Amino acid sequence: MRPAFAFVLLMSSTAASAAPATEHWSATSRTATAITGDIDLSPKKLVAAGKTFPLAVSADVEAFGTSGGPKAARIMRVTREVNPVLLRGNTLCSPAARWIALYRSDGGKGLTLAVFSGQTQPQGENDHSLCATYYYTR
Repeated sequence: MRPAFAFVLLMSSTAASAAPATEHWSATSRTATAITGDIDLSPKKLVAAGKTFPLAVSADVEAFGTSGGPKAARIMRVTREVNPVLLRGNTLCSPAARWIALYRSDGGKGLTLAVFSGQTQPQGENDHSLCATYYYTR
């Protein structure tokens, strides 16, 4: 396993029958604080403002394009179209989120969610279907 993927982004479980671990993250950016608040994230779902987004792992990529340069990331596919109202009448993405790219920073203490509405898997944050980026810490 390459060092870039050593972060094993929250998405593994110790046994096939064990439930995937859920990680709690505190909203840090203005966008995250205003729209999602703190989140709970597992390989199967994102819970933001009490609303659930069903997820599935789509890909682990070594060089996802970010504003800070290429980063190792996990691309999640939103498996069912949902676009619930979150905090302050906002939604995670408009139109509905289809993809969420996750990547860590600050030695694993920071997490960015880049949310996309496009039909095809995004290659980076410069994708035209980027809705927003959200930053969390723990």
